[in-house]
Amino acid sequence: MKKRIVSFLMALVMAVSLLPVSAFAADVDVPTAQGVPAVKQQNDENTTPDTPAQSDPAAEPAVQTDDTEPKFIISSNIWDTTVEVFTTPSSIMGGSVAEVTRTEYEEENGQRLSIKPKAEVTVGETQCKLHYVVINGTEYEYKDGAAQIELSGVEGCSGVIKIWMNSTTCVFFRRCELTQDVTVEAIYDNVPANIETPTYTPVVTSGNVTYGTVTAEFYSNNADGSSTWTVTATPKNEWYKLDYVADEAGNQFASTDGKTAQITVTAAGQKFTAYFTAAVAPMYDETNADSVTVNVTISNDGIPLMGADGTILANLDVTVPYFDLDDYGLGKYYRYGTEFGWGSYNNDTVIERPTALHAYIYLIERYYMGLPASQCGKGTSGILDYKKATDVRYMDGGLAYNSNRTLALMPTGSATSLYMKQFWGHDENLMYFRNHEYPLMGKGWGSTCDYILLSDGDRLDVAMFTNWDFYKDGGFNQFSQDVYSIAQGDTVTTSTFKAGTSAGLDGESPALEPISGLNVAVYDADWNKVADVTGDGTYSYTFDKAGTYYIMATDTGAKTTAAHYAPATAKVTVMPGDDSGAVILKNVADMLWFQSYVNEQGHYDAKAVLANDIDISSLDWQGLGENIDNKDVDIQGYKGDKAFTGEIDGQGHALTVSFTGSPLVNLLTGTVKNLTIKGKSEAGAAFVRYLLYNGRIENCVNYASISGGAKINNGTAAGAFAAAACKGPKLLYCTTGVVNCVNHGDVQTTGTYASGILGVVVNSFQGNFTAGTLGSSDYKVYASIEVTGCKNYGAVSAVNSNAAAGGIVGICSMADVAGVPLADCENHGAVSAPAGGTAAGILGQQNSEQQTISRCLNTGTITGMSYAAGITGESKGEPTLIESCANTGKITGRYAGGIVAVSYGEITDCYNTGDVTGNAFAGGIAGSHDPWQFPNTHNYAVGKVSNCYTTGKVTGSSDNATIGAAVGKLHTGNIVSLEQTTYRDFQVYALEGTCAQLVGQKSENAKDATAFKTAAELKSDAMLTTLGDAFKKDAGNINNGYPVLVWQVSEACTDHTPGAAVRENEVPATCTKDGSHDEVIYCTVCKAEISRKTITDKAPGHKEQPAVKENVKDATCTVAGSHDEVVYCSVCQTEISRTTVTDKALGHDWDSTTGKCKRCETVCDHKWTNGKCDTCGYTCQHVGGDAVKEKEVPATCTKDGSHDEVVYCTICKSEVSRTNVVDKATGHKEQPAVKENVKAPTCTVDGSHDEVVYCSVCKEEVSRTNVVDKATGHKWDDGVVTTQPTTGKEGVKTFTCTVCKETKTETIDKLGEDQKDQSAANEAINLINGIGTVTKNSKDKIDAARKAYDGLTEDQKKLVPADVLKTLTDAETAYANLPRSSGSGSAYTGGHTFTTDLEPGSITGVFVDGKKLDSRYYTVSGSDVTLTADYLKTLRSGKHTVKIENAAKVATGSFTLSGSGAVQSSRTGDPGVAIYFAMGAVSFLGSAAWLRKRKET
Repeated sequence: MKKRIVSFLMALVMAVSLLPVSAFAADVDVPTAQGVPAVKQQNDENTTPDTPAQSDPAAEPAVQTDDTEPKFIISSNIWDTTVEVFTTPSSIMGGSVAEVTRTEYEEENGQRLSIKPKAEVTVGETQCKLHYVVINGTEYEYKDGAAQIELSGVEGCSGVIKIWMNSTTCVFFRRCELTQDVTVEAIYDNVPANIETPTYTPVVTSGNVTYGTVTAEFYSNNADGSSTWTVTATPKNEWYKLDYVADEAGNQFASTDGKTAQITVTAAGQKFTAYFTAAVAPMYDETNADSVTVNVTISNDGIPLMGADGTILANLDVTVPYFDLDDYGLGKYYRYGTEFGWGSYNNDTVIERPTALHAYIYLIERYYMGLPASQCGKGTSGILDYKKATDVRYMDGGLAYNSNRTLALMPTGSATSLYMKQFWGHDENLMYFRNHEYPLMGKGWGSTCDYILLSDGDRLDVAMFTNWDFYKDGGFNQFSQDVYSIAQGDTVTTSTFKAGTSAGLDGESPALEPISGLNVAVYDADWNKVADVTGDGTYSYTFDKAGTYYIMATDTGAKTTAAHYAPATAKVTVMPGDDSGAVILKNVADMLWFQSYVNEQGHYDAKAVLANDIDISSLDWQGLGENIDNKDVDIQGYKGDKAFTGEIDGQGHALTVSFTGSPLVNLLTGTVKNLTIKGKSEAGAAFVRYLLYNGRIENCVNYASISGGAKINNGTAAGAFAAAACKGPKLLYCTTGVVNCVNHGDVQTTGTYASGILGVVVNSFQGNFTAGTLGSSDYKVYASIEVTGCKNYGAVSAVNSNAAAGGIVGICSMADVAGVPLADCENHGAVSAPAGGTAAGILGQQNSEQQTISRCLNTGTITGMSYAAGITGESKGEPTLIESCANTGKITGRYAGGIVAVSYGEITDCYNTGDVTGNAFAGGIAGSHDPWQFPNTHNYAVGKVSNCYTTGKVTGSSDNATIGAAVGKLHTGNIVSLEQTTYRDFQVYALEGTCAQLVGQKSENAKDATAFKTAAELKSDAMLTTLGDAFKKDAGNINNGYPVLVWQVSEACTDHTPGAAVRENEVPATCTKDGSHDEVIYCTVCKAEISRKTITDKAPGHKEQPAVKENVKDATCTVAGSHDEVVYCSVCQTEISRTTVTDKALGHDWDSTTGKCKRCETVCDHKWTNGKCDTCGYTCQHVGGDAVKEKEVPATCTKDGSHDEVVYCTICKSEVSRTNVVDKATGHKEQPAVKENVKAPTCTVDGSHDEVVYCSVCKEEVSRTNVVDKATGHKWDDGVVTTQPTTGKEGVKTFTCTVCKETKTETIDKLGEDQKDQSAANEAINLINGIGTVTKNSKDKIDAARKAYDGLTEDQKKLVPADVLKTLTDAETAYANLPRSSGSGSAYTGGHTFTTDLEPGSITGVFVDGKKLDSRYYTVSGSDVTLTADYLKTLRSGKHTVKIENAAKVATGSFTLSGSGAVQSSRTGDPGVAIYFAMGAVSFLGSAAWLRKRKET
């Protein structure tokens, strides 16, 4: 049994030793709150240069206090809130309760707190003197001049409290550790009663005193019995504000000003909590992000560095992935969430977004270690152990420094107080800015890189310096803008600014200051210098070539120890332009850039040409020019200066659009030409919202559908090319207009005005107009808007009760000025105003003075609920002139006319072939032709109608309709004086059968010259003569043989009238290639081409401009430089010649007094001869270094030694001095005593040992002392019953010493006579237990035991334990199996059992000596395996191995067969455990018996 126990214990120790150490590690929780030191200057990357290796322990983050932190609660019995009661720790007024935490007073005053109540106060007119100071309810009487009271052991306070008795009463707490709230109350005598005592008084506390404290002041009692109190907050600083106050029931009382809140108190002592929130916006985005793209500049001594792969680390866009910092062993720098997007951590959720620390790891791996991007951020680079000596180079390739095996990265310190001990193979003398600002995590709290969360577009500037004083007067520089996007030929003017390297006195990021005296240069996209730029704080440079450029401003002391400014960089994108200076737009990105260039950069006069068709339907297009939608623009005009005055030339290309809020241009005073637009626009126009002053739209085509509308004074307007055109005198002598434009898109609006070309024309006289500068006749002549040569094929509809819809123009409303010259326009689309208003093919409604419409045609169907006509629907202004116009479309309306629905003006040389239907009035030429009244008079005039004919049918859609083949109503109206009315002829010829009468209704004074004609008469030459020169014969049969207008003529003139030559098909000549143009002459009558001559325009050749330098690489003292001398053409900017010139290395200019190059400050690599440098002539000024030891004879413990102390010059290495020094014998240095000659004490005999002291240096024995170790005495176990008591014999209990195994016995009393059954059972038990080990001599004992047991009664047998009975049966079996023979062979009568730690019933195989046994050779019982005797007889004598396995484990061991028939067993590797066959069934105890391993599969 003892051996089994020993085996079990040994196996248990072994099993435990195999467990990993981590199995015993305690779980470590991430802190839920991380305090941050409230420092005024970032102590991250060297702001404490004298102790660079260690961060100040005092600057470690303090643990954030929670809401239950104990407080000093300070109050008084003074109720008057205007009376100051306490002066310290702050001014505390009567009626107020102040709270101060230990954290707060320690921050302000160290380890002490003073509370000072005034000795006397005045309430009203009453003098009140201090009587008691009450601490935690105990009164201490105040007596002026008495001895101070010193208290200790005050509940909740472990420190010393002193109460000073003088005129400046003070309760002084020193080094107090608070375990609970401590109350301090000042009690005054003679306090007058409060006139109004609050019904209820609340208890108001701060939800977080680290954010602010609160006081409560009684305000009033309420009719319902409650009291109103004003809670006043004192935030910690301006970054916090009061949010609300809540009672325990959850009722909230919001603060409207961030300082106070009024609460309603309904019970005495009702508890309220004040909650604070942030007063500033979140500083960091705390959402997760897989990666961010940031702009990075890394510099050393003021100059950007070059990466290992040659990348210039300046203004570099880098995509930084998020990765697990724990992969680098930096899990302690995880970024957690905060309450406000700044401040200390308040939860344990890791934010999976890259921080600046992620960026620095990635950048070092990528550009310092030179790893490919795919291997960065994986945690496998070994960055924290990387100390390869590395040459770090400046952007120009020059050596910045060698790392000299300095670690690539070595972060130290705790979370949010990370100190970058080493970075980029440099020391800790570095700093970084985010977005040009000192990084903060709170007011006055400097932020370190593990805290700074990055977002797309952030800028990181990292600056390293040799000069440890850079932080005193240095800084980070920047330009006025980080990015410039300009057109070729533009000039960038920018200024330089500096931000200091520490936070401002107010705890905010340092303010920008102008800085001058920097070196400024322009570089190309590859960072080759293009030019130096001079200036004094403001710098200008003109970019004549397209491309990407950088501007950089550097410290004048850059690359030297004097450098203390980080470089400023800005990116300049220069868009290409053509010879005229127009920007070339090639793609959607260019279009977006152009919009920004115009609107954001203010280049409203920019020019652009399209080089391709471009789809911008995916853009959120905002329109060029100021985005206004002003209903008063027609009255007030546009007074701003943000209209687009430039030019867009589509060059025949198309834009595909999906406009919503704005069309292509919001405000146009410039020109859009040669452009096609496709897609859709919901902005009321595709091209322009407001066409202003001299704005022009020329030779453009629209396919986009139009909806929506632009606001004007009387409604909204929609038009394919312009929603509204506004006349005004801003540029009086330029003509605004839409010329030669074609619309194919439908225009559908619920607004007031709609047209296929121009929605509405209005005039305005605001802006820069000065009365008296121009007469009315001037602006009538010169300030015009023209719409000429335009065609509409789209359907136009305005669904509005006051609609004016026109195929070309919706409405022209030009008060007191001439209307729009409408000429050479055609409408082929359906036009309708189904809800009311007017509709017409050319001009929906005319409200202008002297409107002229010439040579226009309508073929579209016109439908107007009120007015409808082929040319103009309603004419309300001064009489118009409609000349040489025709209508062939169907007209339907209440007032309907083939040419005009209601007319006051002159109509000449016009015809109509379309059918006309009217509900009220209808006529082939006019529905109504009425007199016009001169303003402010009784004078009337009737417009002349001449040389017109009509062939269309005229019908009435109601019984009351007034209709006529020529006109429905003629010359009738409310005429006051016939004598003052001027009547003119109304000459119209109508086809017979088109209507029953020529005129439906007319005045008796009307000069009616109408007549019916047959078709033959209308087609005759005589009719052509009658109609006049404006008509021609329909030779081409385009009008069914009826006369056509000259401009429609299809046959050639018999005698052309040549016009002036015009240029067509112009191909401009370039510098190197001929151009050409056609000179074409057209007939002014029939417009036929008379002649065409192609003329070659010779190429003028390049015009060389002075050579410029490019790709400048400045020569240094040691490296040759170079530059290209490039000659460009001053016209086309083509490169004519380029010559690369080598600029020889300058060579060093040594200064013999300093040993440095005067030019580059390189220190001479001196070659000394007799103390003088052969290279630079510098004479060594010996500087002694630290003394070194030479010729050292070491001193021993007992004997003196000696050495020479030699000082060498640190510069030239020559010997400066040598001194021989005697080193005294050191004497022995005793090391702790050790034990020797140990004789361990036993239980009964003393032991001993020697305590010996040796010298730790020479190892000689210094002393030896013999020490007696007293005998330990026996340690008895609990004992076992070895002989059971009977009625006739006492029993025996045997005790064994657990140390020496010596035994002792105790007698057990005999059993009583009433225990005879137990006595009989015990006698049998004693015989069984006495059998012992079974041998061939055990038969008598076994038989005796069996006889005794069998002689028991059944009741007595039940008193024999089962394990005792098993001992008997096992002995009988063992005896029976004893060998009966001897000799060289082994005679086995029993098997051998092995016990394993395998799961019972799981054993799948047994192997002996590596061979798997057939199941007949062994039996399995639970976890035990027994080899049969028959099998054992087949084995030779000697050692054998056994292996027992299941599906998951293997148990191994060995056994030995002796010639005597014994089986000796052991587990593998432990021969000291042996069990012999003679002991019976042999087994190992569980896992202690077997070594095991997981089965390999």
